[in-house]
Amino acid sequence: MSYYNTNKETGTALANSKRRATSQEEIIMGLFRDGDLLSPDEVLNICNEEKSYLLTSIRRALTNLTTKGLLVKNDVFKIGRYGKKTHTWSLSKEETK
Repeated sequence: MSYYNTNKETGTALANSKRRATSQEEIIMGLFRDGDLLSPDEVLNICNEEKSYLLTSIRRALTNLTTKGLLVKNDVFKIGRYGKKTHTWSLSKEETK
């Protein structure tokens, strides 16, 4: 889990933010278990059915999970919320075994 404390939180606020980041990454990993290719916008839409997340938080989580080798960024694009092409992510080969 990586929480980037750019706003200099301390104490309980920092602990809560770190816990939410970990929980968010676990939730996002669960979305990819069916082998789908998902864009950050699609992940946001699915997650926001249950909780309220920011797109920047979704992108942070995707980056962290990619760095850990759990997800891979694909060269397959989907049209995002602003009409621009966005990359998709999927489970890494190791995670699909």
